[in-house]
Amino acid sequence: MLKQLKQLFTSGNTRPASHPARQGVKRARPLESARDEDIDKFLEAVYQADAKGHSPWVLRDNSVLETLRRALEFTVHRGLWLQQVEGQVVHWQGRLLALHLGEGPPLGMVLACRPDDEAAWQLRFFYISQEWKGSGHGTRLLRAVRRSLNGVPLQTRLPVSCHSAIDSLEAAGFSRQYVDAFDVASYEAPAMWDE
Repeated sequence: MLKQLKQLFTSGNTRPASHPARQGVKRARPLESARDEDIDKFLEAVYQADAKGHSPWVLRDNSVLETLRRALEFTVHRGLWLQQVEGQVVHWQGRLLALHLGEGPPLGMVLACRPDDEAAWQLRFFYISQEWKGSGHGTRLLRAVRRSLNGVPLQTRLPVSCHSAIDSLEAAGFSRQYVDAFDVASYEAPAMWDE
């Protein structure tokens, strides 16, 4: 009986730590909903993008940053994004999604929102952590977003000077629609469907 209990409790164990398949290799988990502790990493990326003029938010002072933090917390907890439309604040569907590698902090995140079930998802902001740039994770993140938000087109806008982000978008199946007078490019990816 004791032997059977021991087998039962140890059967959940996978390979030992010394197994060759586990040495030096970490598997990326699928895209998942962000957690409260991920919000700081997202805000850090927004702050860095704002310093280069690449953020959709102008962070003039701490009050703007705190308002954005509260909006992101609302999105994480309620699945709603607070969007300003014609001087009014309205509730859109919202998702803050994170791409993790192992148990560490997210290596990239994306904020997506849309006014209703019939509208395309708008990728308001996405990033890959500095230490992971250039390793294909931007494309991986955007492909994962397309799979997670399948059945609906995705749209995003970003400055044409964001070369690596544009490369990742195009590699993930987004195509450029137009560039406006402020050199902001609009991209769209058609709906993906479960196979």
